[in-house]
Amino acid sequence: MKEFVIGLDIGTSSIKAVAMSISGQHEASAEIPLEIDAPKPNWREQHPETWWEASKLCLAKIANLVGGSNVKAIGLTGQMHSPAILDKNFTVIRPSILWNDGRTTSECNALYQELGKSYIKNSLGNPVLEGFTAPKILWIKKNELGNFKKISTILIAKDFIGFKLTGELITEPSDASGSLLMDINSCAWSDPILDFIGIDHTTLPTIIESTDTRGLTDKKLFDITGIPAGTPVIAGGADNAASAISTGCIDSDTYQISIGTSGAVMKSSNTPIIDDSLKLHCFNHCIKDTWYSMGVTLSAGNSMSWYQSSILKNSKSLIQLDKEASTASPGSDNLIFLPYLNGERTPHNNPNARGCFIGLHSGHSQAHLSRAIMEGVSFSIKDCLNLFKENTPLKHNYIFTGGGSKSDLWSQILSDVLNVPIKRVLNDSGACVGAAMLSAVGLGWFQNTQEAVNAWVSYEEPLIPNESNYHNYEKMYKKFQSIYQSLNPSLWEIK
Repeated sequence: MKEFVIGLDIGTSSIKAVAMSISGQHEASAEIPLEIDAPKPNWREQHPETWWEASKLCLAKIANLVGGSNVKAIGLTGQMHSPAILDKNFTVIRPSILWNDGRTTSECNALYQELGKSYIKNSLGNPVLEGFTAPKILWIKKNELGNFKKISTILIAKDFIGFKLTGELITEPSDASGSLLMDINSCAWSDPILDFIGIDHTTLPTIIESTDTRGLTDKKLFDITGIPAGTPVIAGGADNAASAISTGCIDSDTYQISIGTSGAVMKSSNTPIIDDSLKLHCFNHCIKDTWYSMGVTLSAGNSMSWYQSSILKNSKSLIQLDKEASTASPGSDNLIFLPYLNGERTPHNNPNARGCFIGLHSGHSQAHLSRAIMEGVSFSIKDCLNLFKENTPLKHNYIFTGGGSKSDLWSQILSDVLNVPIKRVLNDSGACVGAAMLSAVGLGWFQNTQEAVNAWVSYEEPLIPNESNYHNYEKMYKKFQSIYQSLNPSLWEIK
């Protein structure tokens, strides 16, 4: 009888689960969509209990497909920064303020003033941004004092599900570092920032390694899903870190570029590489004594989804839009898209940045707009990658993953814009698969993460950049940059 591990991803747009065998075969999958609430402009929320209800459905579907008794471990991953706030009875106090919520600018400024840039850079390794957990907790203190006084426990999304599965209050370094509440050097909660916010260590979960067991499932889960009580739940990792495991981005020679809801460029290192300007992030990885640097563009695949659903009213599928976009020439007839639909993180750190099409004329079609979105997101990825050039030598191993990588057109556009060969993984990849790999290591199928990568990860032949397209795109990229700088003062006024 085959045995399986499950990777469970507590995402923003959906909850996903995959079942993987010891050979790395993707045996089954399930996905439950989630809604995002926007009670005010630039606010984004979800109720943590909806994560749990969707997680139970996903696990039940997987167990039905592979047999619950054949599931030997569950690994967790999920959206970073988004906290579940619980009272002393472990009841959710309020909806989670998500990673792409932009309400906390004044709280970010307060944290900078209190802690100072030197401490923030050297101990936290990241800029204080609206998306991070710490300013969200401070916002609750300043704006919902009654709720703040009720806080007994703070858990990031996947760790809330871990608590629901096991009853244990546990996290691991990759998500803890993304909270801006942990010192990335010592992997311990940071007293200066906790003291300023007004919370203590008892409010936060215990930090263990990503391949350690956070606890065992109980009979209640068996009754719901058929997964036996006593099944180990492995700590797992934040979505970007887990995704990097699934693509083999665990050494200093490899860059992972991902385009999902958001987009990211990341690279691993055996010491923290902290950008002096704090435009890049530095987080702890899912591997002990390993860190990764990362740049993030907030609305990558989300830009195409917004265009499809809000503008075209779902009249065409993403596959149809991709096919249409391929009929437009590179450069989209001089149409440029700025993908700042929810502000922007890297390199601008500007929650008030706004998206726009520049250069529209009556000769443009849907095909031009679709392609311009792909190109604009790729330019934003280039903004992120350029920051790495200032901090570390660029190598020549670039892996492209996420939903955007499933498009041959978008993959080639990215290769042309960056002027580098792009490799896509042959195996299934993504945060879910990375969580399954971490659970396979935790279960003992592999001695370490490198062994799991060697067994499960392989690549397609690289896509080679078109030199002519690169030169054309380089001219457009300079326009892309100058448009933002020219519009920036006005964009700050459009809130």
